[in-house]
Amino acid sequence: MITRRTKVQLLVFALITLVGVSFVGARYARLDRLVLDQSYTVVAHFADSGGAFQGAEVSYRGVRVGEVSELVLTDDGVDIVLDIDDEFDDIPADAHALVGNRSAVGEQYVELQPQSDDGPFLREDSEISRDRTTTPIQTDTLLTHLDETVRSVDADDLRTVTSEFGLAFNGAGEDLQTILDSSSEFITAAEQNFDVTVDLIRDSNTVLNGQIDSEGAFRRFARDLSAFSTTVADNDDDLRRLIDDGSLGANELRTFLEANEVELGELINNLVTTGEIVVKHLGGIEQLLVIYPYVVEGGFTVVSKSPGTGLYDAHFGMVLTEEPHVCIGGYEGTDRRSPLDGSNRPMQEGAGCTEPASKSNARGAQNIQAPRAATGWGEADFAHDPETGAVTSDPAEIRRLLGERPSAPGTLGEDSWKWLYLEPLLAGGVTSPTAAR
Repeated sequence: MITRRTKVQLLVFALITLVGVSFVGARYARLDRLVLDQSYTVVAHFADSGGAFQGAEVSYRGVRVGEVSELVLTDDGVDIVLDIDDEFDDIPADAHALVGNRSAVGEQYVELQPQSDDGPFLREDSEISRDRTTTPIQTDTLLTHLDETVRSVDADDLRTVTSEFGLAFNGAGEDLQTILDSSSEFITAAEQNFDVTVDLIRDSNTVLNGQIDSEGAFRRFARDLSAFSTTVADNDDDLRRLIDDGSLGANELRTFLEANEVELGELINNLVTTGEIVVKHLGGIEQLLVIYPYVVEGGFTVVSKSPGTGLYDAHFGMVLTEEPHVCIGGYEGTDRRSPLDGSNRPMQEGAGCTEPASKSNARGAQNIQAPRAATGWGEADFAHDPETGAVTSDPAEIRRLLGERPSAPGTLGEDSWKWLYLEPLLAGGVTSPTAAR
């Protein structure tokens, strides 16, 4: 006879068994769907099933979100019906559906790959169009392509490559081991300096942006380099002769340098002082190089070839004007003397121009203007802008370029000539625009 205690134990065991079976059925066999549907349906249109089957897993970002409930054959493909759990209601509607293989032996599943994080999201009866579905390559197609690849390789060539690889790596085991060990150390060092590498990549943007900003300069450099290369190619014969005959010239140059070693040393030493002077007078040298061609050009109007003799003559012109008239008043008592008369005569000291300056060109010491301070050399005729390299004769532009030059301080007195070299030094050595008068 079964005791009461035994009955209670059997009842508890049966209850635990029922609960366990129910949990396993609901958890793994999905038997709860027969009673309560807690999912929404999404239809994905595929060209073929790709090996998917009813009950296959549906995953989203590596998480199981549902299963394949049905495969429906259509006129142009296969519709795979996906049952997705209601709790996963944030899957974007633009997601792509992919049939993948979980292992080498099969076990296909459907993976949803999101294209964005924003809505709208998949809902009941949502559809995924065919252009957003992908199936894996068919096994027969893969094997066909693999067979074609193998057949395309020539057996003799493959045998040669294999033999050469064998010769190349024969006895190189230690070297290969060293390479592998060094690679491991390199990877370890790279991991330890990861932050430095990231900073280097980030800072390289500054360098790259600088290169982009200098695009024009690089283009000019490439163009000039192309012109230089073309010139070198055009003069290839001359360069070859120079290289062939250059040894003799190099020997003569070496002999010359050895014979004049002391003198050349003194010359170069003295040129240091000359170079310092030239640097201090770069403005004047620049003026000479810029303005002198204009002076030479103007000189050709004075010196020209004579049509009669074929020789170069200097041509000068004098213009006589009637205004103002020559002063006559005050010279009436002076006798006109013949150029041939060489006798001594007393000088008429009382002769002098008595006409006012408004009537004629008054002459004589009595008509000299009152003494006044010197006014310098007048306005410059040309000025050179060192920034643009342009030469101008415009008076306004000349005044802008030259500006106001400070005069010598009165405290220098008779030593005011020293201002000629003191003024550039006090001005900070700044080279002013050059001018010519």
